[in-house]
Amino acid sequence: MKNIAIIVIGFLLLISFNSNAQDTSALFSINGTQLFIKTIGEGDPILIVHGGPGLTHEYLLPHIADLSKNHKLIFYDQRSSGRSQLSVKANMNFNVFAEDIESIRKFFNINKLNILCHSWGALPVATYMINYPENVKSIVFVNPVPMNKTLAAESITIVQERISPADSLKRLELLRSPGFQQGELAVVNDLMLLSFKQLFCDTNNLALLDPHLPSDYLIASLSLYGFTEDMKKYNFLTQIKDNLTPVLIIRGACDISPANADEQFKACFSNATLEILEKSGHFSFIEQNKEFLKVVNKFYKGMN
Repeated sequence: MKNIAIIVIGFLLLISFNSNAQDTSALFSINGTQLFIKTIGEGDPILIVHGGPGLTHEYLLPHIADLSKNHKLIFYDQRSSGRSQLSVKANMNFNVFAEDIESIRKFFNINKLNILCHSWGALPVATYMINYPENVKSIVFVNPVPMNKTLAAESITIVQERISPADSLKRLELLRSPGFQQGELAVVNDLMLLSFKQLFCDTNNLALLDPHLPSDYLIASLSLYGFTEDMKKYNFLTQIKDNLTPVLIIRGACDISPANADEQFKACFSNATLEILEKSGHFSFIEQNKEFLKVVNKFYKGMN
C-alpha cells in the first residue's frame, strides 16, 4: 500500500479574486464541502480533473494553461487535497467524487461538460460518465491509469522493474530518514519525485514537475484510505459498453500502464480516438507539450 500511495499519491474561508476578470480563484461550498476552484480564460468551458489521489490542480496548470486561449478552464482541488477543505473522516469513494463533479457543473450552470482528466483522475471521471451520461459533452483522458484492477497490478510490476538499484537505495534512505519520520514536507516531496522518476521517458524532464504539496499533505492523505474498497474491485472495462461520448485518449509510449490498456479502454467507446505520443511517459503534457496541445486543440475544434 505504501508503494501505491507514493506512486499515485481546514483552512479559513478564503476568497480572493484576481483583478483580471478572466482569472479567478476561490473556495466555494460544493456538495457539502469547500472546494478550491480556479478559472482562467473565456470560451467553451473545460473542467480539469487532476490525478493523485491527493495531488492538486497546480502541477497541471502551467503546462495546459495555453488551452485558455480558446476555453474557460475550470481547475479544482479534490476533496482533502490542496487548498480544498481538509476532511480526514470524509466518505471517500468514486461516487462522492463524481457527485462533486456534478455539483461543479451545476454551480457554473453548464449544460454539458467537457472534461479533461489526468492519471488517477480518470477513475472518478469514468464514474461520472456512467452516473450522468446526459451531462457529458466530451472527455479527454490524459495518460489514464488502467481501467481495472488487473491492469493496475501489471502497472505496479512495470514500475518495480524500472527502479534502478541506486534509486531503490535512495528511496530506502529517505524512508528511514529522521525528516520522513518527522513528516517533513521536503522529504516527502523528494520521495514522491523519486517515484515519479519512473514515469518519465526522459528522466531529465522530472525537473519540470512540481507536485505543489500543501503543508498538511500527510494529514490530508489519511482520508484517501477511504478509496481502498473501490480500488480493490473496480473494472470500468465491463461497466462501459459502446458509450457514445466523444473521447480522446492520450497515451505516452513510455507510460507504465500495460501496452494494451488504452486500446482496451478505447474499445469501450463508439466515438473514441487514441493518440500515442512517442517521446513521453505518464506526463505527456510536460514531455511533449507542443504535441500534446496540438492534439487536444484539434480534438476540441472537431467538436465544433
